Amino acid sequence: MSKNKTYKVAGLGEVLWDVFFDNQKLGGAPANFAAHAQQLGAKSYLLSAVGKDLLGQKAVDQLILLGIDTSGVQFNRFSPTGRVIVSLDSIGNPAYKIDVNSAWDHIQFNTLQAKIAKRLDAICFGTLAQRSPNSKNTIFKILRATPPSCLRVFDVNFRQNYYHPKIIEQNLNIANAVKMNEEEFLEIGKMFSFSKNHKKGLRFLINEFDLKFGIITLGEKGALMASKDHFCSYSTKKKIEIKSTVGAGDAFTAATVMGWLNQNPLDQIIQKATDLATFVCSHLEAVPVKQKIKIQ
Repeated sequence: MSKNKTYKVAGLGEVLWDVFFDNQKLGGAPANFAAHAQQLGAKSYLLSAVGKDLLGQKAVDQLILLGIDTSGVQFNRFSPTGRVIVSLDSIGNPAYKIDVNSAWDHIQFNTLQAKIAKRLDAICFGTLAQRSPNSKNTIFKILRATPPSCLRVFDVNFRQNYYHPKIIEQNLNIANAVKMNEEEFLEIGKMFSFSKNHKKGLRFLINEFDLKFGIITLGEKGALMASKDHFCSYSTKKKIEIKSTVGAGDAFTAATVMGWLNQNPLDQIIQKATDLATFVCSHLEAVPVKQKIKIQ
């Protein structure tokens, strides 16, 4: 792939409002991913749904300001725009209380979704939007509509009890890359009975599900990345005041995707991704104002 190409990428799944005390910020892992990828030079789409309400229109308006193509965001007359009540502990780690029966539980597959999917170079999706059968079916139809060359990144993103082994296996089978944090890695290890050793576990997943790469993020300890023939790790030496970790993983995923599409070496990909995630942790916003980390 040419390094001068503008890659087309999409976030697929939930878009919602993160409610911090009395403050609301646009969020949802797929939306955060799309926003960061756009800032890093991609042409970004979001495939999701919002309610036909004030918060829904506000979400779309903000996505447009971030440069994201919202033609794949549907308005639902019967379900409200999603919200999540976010509480932060003393070191900025979030806990989530997620509204039920939100608009993104009812994403519909249509010809426009299929048209967007067919032109994508990469797409990122997780488990949360698959808590409803309707959106789960749509997500898989969209993923099947992507070209064979498309990078399909399963960003595990466990939330509450909205996952089980069958869903994880189905997602790993349709994906060709996976990203998880250490807690998710250990949970998936129990499901598939593989080693707790990071390198061996990643190797198992890559071989078992024919993945291009696998990633484990380790919080302040950095991250690990493996492809079929390489393995590397990186830990930042930057000391920052952590204000919130919300959106840091989504920034990491976006930087990884852009680095991979630009055919950068694994060690460079993981360093840039970790540095961007660290930058996000120093802000309350999941998508801070345009950062200056260069990926290409």
